[in-house]
Amino acid sequence: RKITQAEVRLDDGRTISADQRRKIYATLRDISLYTGHTTEFLKDYFKADYVAQTGGEWFSTRDVDMTTANRFLELLIEHCLRWDIPCQESMIERSPDVSRYLYLCLVHKKCAICGRKAELHHADAVGAGRNRREILHTGMRAMPLCSDHHKEIHNIGRETFCTKYHVYGIRLDTELCAIWGLKSA
Repeated sequence: RKITQAEVRLDDGRTISADQRRKIYATLRDISLYTGHTTEFLKDYFKADYVAQTGGEWFSTRDVDMTTANRFLELLIEHCLRWDIPCQESMIERSPDVSRYLYLCLVHKKCAICGRKAELHHADAVGAGRNRREILHTGMRAMPLCSDHHKEIHNIGRETFCTKYHVYGIRLDTELCAIWGLKSA
């Protein structure tokens, strides 16, 4: 048969949890309230989008594996960030991968806490001889925060803020530096 490629998939037998299902349907409901489409239509639309992007198979949210459920939820969250869809709870609470969520908030310039338009907060110190317009930002850690949360982090301190909201700085890469108009290596 001259087979040149193969794929191995490991199934650990874990299926979607009740918490994952709740977060998926809550996010679909938020998108539905914003767009006017039914949640069933949106579920099928986003499942088709997920299958097209990943090359995976069609799945049911009733018994899908946990990994696919997490990736599907991440797709829904990114859609909300990209299109400014308001959600009834903080998306960080729904996100299965906080690092990916924080990165996407940086990409879309959304506050990681409330989803409003964000400013860049430098988690690594700038100033004191390090001009933010002149230094290379690649590798520095940053957080996207709205003006209110940016003021709060400066008022209560970074450690207290990060503990309160369960956030942390994400290392800037060349793509993020370009998005934010920062010097990069």
